[in-house]
Amino acid sequence: MNAQILVKTADNWFEFSKSKTGQLDYVGKLESGEPKVDGWQEIASSPYFTPSYYVYVHAALGCNPRIFVTPEVDVSDKDTFDYLVHIGPLLAAIEAKDSFLAGELYLRRMEVFDKFAQLTQYLMEDFCVEIFFSLCYGKMDNVNPDMIPLIFESAKKKLDFDYSRESLDQAVTRYFKQNTVTLTLPLVGTNFYHWDDDIEPEALERLTDNLSADNLSACAQKIRSAKSDFYRSLETVVQAEPYNPADKNSIICLIENVKAKIFGNPGLEKAGHARALAAKIIREAKPQKLSYNAKLFSLSYNKICVQVTV
Repeated sequence: MNAQILVKTADNWFEFSKSKTGQLDYVGKLESGEPKVDGWQEIASSPYFTPSYYVYVHAALGCNPRIFVTPEVDVSDKDTFDYLVHIGPLLAAIEAKDSFLAGELYLRRMEVFDKFAQLTQYLMEDFCVEIFFSLCYGKMDNVNPDMIPLIFESAKKKLDFDYSRESLDQAVTRYFKQNTVTLTLPLVGTNFYHWDDDIEPEALERLTDNLSADNLSACAQKIRSAKSDFYRSLETVVQAEPYNPADKNSIICLIENVKAKIFGNPGLEKAGHARALAAKIIREAKPQKLSYNAKLFSLSYNKICVQVTV
């Protein structure tokens, strides 16, 4: 391996190169083995995204990406360095199929990513429709497609979209009819329910009471793993509500109550809905499908995000 630049996420290594003219290129994902990076310069990613923001986040995103650069390569120019320290979380989100987070990360640092527009477009190409959908249909404060031309142009090509023959909604609906897609969607209407009133109950917080100073690091790791396994095990159901008098296209999300599960009481509770714009597309694309494979993907004190396969 004659790599120049490597970006390490939770589970993967991604290789980049920089030409003598300053062009940054993506080489690919390393498929096996840990590369030898002895003597390389190690740089931490920007802390603008951190898993500590979440009560629970998917394991593929529970990482602090690192950049490794060979001594022979200069990445000190502002644009290159800025790009490298921000691309790791975006790569991790794409790899984990977290379309919502990938879109949010792109929006936060759009100016940085657009400095290497062709490279960014290539990295998001296979997942561009899902990212576009989460941003423009799934968010409560939806994004106008014209505000994200880099993603929109890629999505239009993949959708085979032509204004002269159909609307954008029709193009997305047609694409969903023809393909199976995996999306992450933030739930809306959570304030109407009480599922997230106590998402980190005292019983979980008190796990730290048993930390031993004799082996503090190992105990802390054991607690982190146990908490992650617990949240990941929460049964999550996403299904249609054709009987809903307010919206025949409504899609509800039900999740096991955190506190009740700790005390051995099973049962699902309403947690929120898919946004109406997103639900309309999903239901019209596959009207016979009433339930969707789903799991809790991330959880914070102001957002519940689920991954859904349509």
